[in-house]
Amino acid sequence: MLYTKNVNVTTANTDTPVVLIPDGYVGHWNMLFVTNVGGSTNGVGIKVVKADATVVDILGGGNLSAKDYILISDAVFVLQGGDEIQAYTTGAGDVEFVVTFDLLEAPSTFVNFNGS
Repeated sequence: MLYTKNVNVTTANTDTPVVLIPDGYVGHWNMLFVTNVGGSTNGVGIKVVKADATVVDILGGGNLSAKDYILISDAVFVLQGGDEIQAYTTGAGDVEFVVTFDLLEAPSTFVNFNGS
């Protein structure tokens, strides 16, 4: 089943949780929409904090002009249980982050891709 979650970030340099994939599930994140509804350019970033605390930067704080947007809809990021999508801005403002993902039950065994 597809889900859409959103957060509005107004505080600078604060990691704001968007969604946490529950244990026992796999998330297929397939759409990211970021819009700067504020009146001035702002740095925007979004990342995945993996269950083991590894950080994967998806957008690294690049500038987004006022009233502009970013849409990523032709990629799929596979998230495991315990992985969290977090959003942030580099300046105070008004930025909306929207993600759409498919949430599936995790398989009972992990498939190892090393050929054995």
